[in-house]
Amino acid sequence: MLYQPSASPPPITIIQSENGSFKTQLDTRISQEHKAFAGAIATPSPPETLPPEFSTDKSQDSYKVDNENITASNITTENALDSHTKQLSQQVVAQSITPSAASQHSAIRDIKSTLRDIRSAAHNHNAKNPISPEKEQRINNNIVIPSPHSSDVLKSSTGKNNPPANPPINNILAEAKSLLLGVFINGQEVGSLEVIPEEGKLLIPLSDFAQIAGFTVENSDIGKTQLKTPLGIVTVTESDLKKINGITYISDTFLKEKLLTEIELKTSDLALNVDLPWRRGSGESGNQVIDLKPEVRPPSSGLSNFRQELNYYSNSGNANWRSSSLLGGRLGGGAWRLRLENDFVNQPQLSEYFYFKRSGRMLYQIGRQQIGLNPLATNLNLTGAQIGYTNLPADRFNTGYSANELLPRRSQPIQTFRGVVPPASFVQLRVSGVVIAQRQVGLSGEYEFADVNLPTGQSNDIELFVFDRNNFSVPTEVRSLRLNASDLLLPAGGNVQLAGIGLTGNYIQNNLLDDFPSTQSGQFAGFYQIRQGISDNLTLESSAQLLPDTTQAQAGFAWRLASPVILSANVGTSRSELGYTANLDIQLARWQILGVSELYPTGYFSSNDRSRDRKNNALDVRYKFSNNFSLGFIARSYQNQSDSSNYILPTFSFRPLSNLSFRGTPDYFGNYSLNAFYQPTRNSRLSFNSFGDVYSTDFGYNLSRDYLVSFGTESGGDLATRYTLGLNYSSPSLSGLSWRLGLGYRDGEVGPVVGASMRIVPGLFASIDYQGIPSRNRNILGGIGDDRLTISLVSDLSFAGGRVSPAEYSTVSKDRGAIAGRMVVQGDRNGADLGGGIINVYDNRGRTVGTAKIDAQGNFFVGNLREGVYVIALDPDELPIEVAVRKTSIVAEVAGAAVTQLDFPVRLEYGMAGKITDVSGQPIPNVEVELVDAQGKRVVSSVTDQFGLYRLDAVPVGNYTLRVPVQDGIASSNTLPKLEIAINKEFVYDQNLQLPIAAAAKETQEKKETQEK
Repeated sequence: MLYQPSASPPPITIIQSENGSFKTQLDTRISQEHKAFAGAIATPSPPETLPPEFSTDKSQDSYKVDNENITASNITTENALDSHTKQLSQQVVAQSITPSAASQHSAIRDIKSTLRDIRSAAHNHNAKNPISPEKEQRINNNIVIPSPHSSDVLKSSTGKNNPPANPPINNILAEAKSLLLGVFINGQEVGSLEVIPEEGKLLIPLSDFAQIAGFTVENSDIGKTQLKTPLGIVTVTESDLKKINGITYISDTFLKEKLLTEIELKTSDLALNVDLPWRRGSGESGNQVIDLKPEVRPPSSGLSNFRQELNYYSNSGNANWRSSSLLGGRLGGGAWRLRLENDFVNQPQLSEYFYFKRSGRMLYQIGRQQIGLNPLATNLNLTGAQIGYTNLPADRFNTGYSANELLPRRSQPIQTFRGVVPPASFVQLRVSGVVIAQRQVGLSGEYEFADVNLPTGQSNDIELFVFDRNNFSVPTEVRSLRLNASDLLLPAGGNVQLAGIGLTGNYIQNNLLDDFPSTQSGQFAGFYQIRQGISDNLTLESSAQLLPDTTQAQAGFAWRLASPVILSANVGTSRSELGYTANLDIQLARWQILGVSELYPTGYFSSNDRSRDRKNNALDVRYKFSNNFSLGFIARSYQNQSDSSNYILPTFSFRPLSNLSFRGTPDYFGNYSLNAFYQPTRNSRLSFNSFGDVYSTDFGYNLSRDYLVSFGTESGGDLATRYTLGLNYSSPSLSGLSWRLGLGYRDGEVGPVVGASMRIVPGLFASIDYQGIPSRNRNILGGIGDDRLTISLVSDLSFAGGRVSPAEYSTVSKDRGAIAGRMVVQGDRNGADLGGGIINVYDNRGRTVGTAKIDAQGNFFVGNLREGVYVIALDPDELPIEVAVRKTSIVAEVAGAAVTQLDFPVRLEYGMAGKITDVSGQPIPNVEVELVDAQGKRVVSSVTDQFGLYRLDAVPVGNYTLRVPVQDGIASSNTLPKLEIAINKEFVYDQNLQLPIAAAAKETQEKKETQEK
């Protein structure tokens, strides 16, 4: 069921009296109440200010709000999972209201609460551009156009039907010499400007306009002025400018002709709409780096994350246990990591141990490392030291989670894949039809396969299979992933060098822990690699690797012959044999041509391998007829030590209808994989999958949002067809229990098919799966169809400042860190729910790089952040109403392999309500009541309405006294009754006071005092 947003209430028009001096009785009453409330309501602390870049720039529906009267709410932007990062405005934020929409997500809101009211500072002009007394006097003597109301701006900015006409400028407030207008740049309000209408043109103050538009003004000695914009420099002569009362103005006509800037005065909206060319796309103005000063820093040393996995497998009477313990942290400004694996039969395996540190352009690593310099170089298992150098920015390289090459080559065997799939689904990474990695996806929908070891020469045939977490028989989607040879290109002048030296094998494990040390371990080895960008289109590379029994060398290039044509080739020598690799990548508007040719002679990689050459020659040609149909063929001649294939087979992708799709492609050995998906109704889905001689079908019907009935078959091969029928329940969150219950049938045998998974406690996930009739879809990893019974427990925790938080180990790596925070309640929390608020993380360019939702205990965790300084902003709009935020933004530093801890101080504020009556029980209107603390200090006050009712809000937890202070009609309050009240964890009602006076006596006293005045 799709979420349907509630309809917005109809607009209310407030009709004001034309005669401000005449007040009705109601006007007087309201004035009195406002006067009383003005002294009763505590003045909020000034809003925090951040650099102006941390504001929204691409809000599609923008309302302008009267800052004095309206508090903005429900401000959202587009989904943060969009492929492009959100560029945030360079200017201060205006308050805006965006209507709710099902397509928008509250977790991606801009830092409206953090930055609320900052724009008012810009409207008043900051210290850098003070208003001169002459200019201030001139403004006061002319008509000031106020900011438009939200409905008006919406009509103008979104181009609704029947827009109000714009009368000529000469007819606008004819007696005004200057106008003070709200300014909207690219749909975003950024401040105000005083403009002067003159002969059909608008004269705009140059200095003020340059400040809010993001360019600089420089005056030369020869009477010329230069405007330095993100798109270039424009020269302005004295004739193009006009100076009035010491202020330099420029016309809107000049800005349109020379700066390509459209300026429109919307008289119906009382606003100035400006369209800047460098703000339309990914202009440079949105990429200015802000110098953020961190308030919170990461720990220099300590444990950052711990992951413990325990798995039990049972099949055909054989049972085994497997465990994996992973620890990572920070030491001396670097990262360390240990992994211990145990099958409880053999000796435990210390499979991973290393220390990594970055210092400027240099990188260092010591420990066990897996090195793969090039497809023509043997993968090296080395225990030793590695050093790397590059003059390129660190963010151009993904250093990975494990200890491998410090500066990776994209076509290396180790590669990382990231993407977004349906939340809580299951994904498999396959190369040539072979499963090489798989994992469960979190609620965010983001998956990541880190440091995947791809088979040599098979990097162009990679697929991602997406499964429903309750149905592993047939994938719901199959995606093609491909490495592009252009990733081998370095920019002109770019230089990368790697060098390493050490001993072969896992030296500590083989020589200290194993019962029988390996004879292949402990031998000297080393390597060196250099890559140089000759131009943006040509990169040269060379490497040498010293092994115990041979020396390998290779050289090659990556060359962009033309914009869509990229050729990479390498030739290498090893054990007196000559091998080569070549890749051709051509991407045209509709054509895609991929070619690969590889040869590794017998004995090239190992002196023990004397069977036959390894080779692969393939051509993949595809033509895209439309977005819904592509057709091509794959021709391949493949051979390894034991298998070979030669074929020309078609490949296609066809989506004739929005609910029907087909896809087919062969693997390396010519086995054809066919996938078909059909969704006849909104709640039903039919899928078919074939690989080799195994065929699978599945039909699913959604009974509701959480329940699914499925029927599936598996046939082919040497087994009889298996039929399964099941009922699946998917919890809306991982913390809830998800389960499946069904039956399987094959060849007269019937057995249960059951499973369940849930997050037992934060940081601990459990799953169990039992198949009375196992699936035939076996894979090399286990976990899907291999075993009758599988039980898994996974604990994933992060550590920061002595606190433990649920996390995900992949979010903290050698060059990436995380932020763990919480809301700290002043006083006793009393079990209050602190969940619902949204945390947004912004980098020093104002772009959203992470988001998280605060849980009920007030904790949040944002990982996978590059080293740097970030703004962590709390959006409190979704917090429980009793949670009052004292600080809404913190600037924090993130370091690799570290978890930065930070706290947002909050306090719980409730309220109370009651009735004030006289001695006879009649309500007393217009009586001020106040709440004082133990020190007698007023906390909050209010005035009763015509029914004698009052309400006090924003009261912190504590003990208070409710009393009636001295006021008109009440000369002394000491003898009046008081009420002791304890505010604990809820709103308090029926807090009534009965005064020993008559309401009529009070009214008479008030009238008498009024007459005396």
